[in-house]
Amino acid sequence: MSNLRILGGEARGRTLEVPHSARPTGVRVRKSLFDWLEHRFPEGSSLVDLFAGSGAVGLEAASRGFRVTLVERDLGAVKALQFNLRSLKLEGKIVSSDALNFLSKTGQKFDIAFVDPPFTQDIPPIAKALLEQDFIQPGGVLIVQHPNVFKLPEHAGYTLERRDYGSNALSFYTKALEE
Repeated sequence: MSNLRILGGEARGRTLEVPHSARPTGVRVRKSLFDWLEHRFPEGSSLVDLFAGSGAVGLEAASRGFRVTLVERDLGAVKALQFNLRSLKLEGKIVSSDALNFLSKTGQKFDIAFVDPPFTQDIPPIAKALLEQDFIQPGGVLIVQHPNVFKLPEHAGYTLERRDYGSNALSFYTKALEE
């Protein structure tokens, strides 16, 4: 067990089991992320947590009423996610798969996608690959967590906003509304 807790919603204050392979998104970043999301997306919006790891972001979203899909390929992390969903009595779908493979096959579109790849060097190419796939709803957002030393590029059809939190940053790619 760990000291990682849900910050808001129905499971507020409850502790998550964190697999050894995970690097959970910190409290400051999660709080800021959900402050940002709460003003833009209503309860019931769909969120996919790619490279879910500990599920800190996806389970936080489920606690706050979002419809959540957690995508993770590490089997130890998948078991921890299953345990956390059950113990927190939250709704959510867990997909044991590689994130890019899942998105290429699902055909589903999401309001929000959160991505924090496990290997720093993979962040720019994964962000680019995700922006080239059509899985974000118009008006939806792809959120990439990355070290603040990275400057992710703009992408056609999306507006880019960046926020720094110490050594971490979040890049918000909001998809243009269709005309």
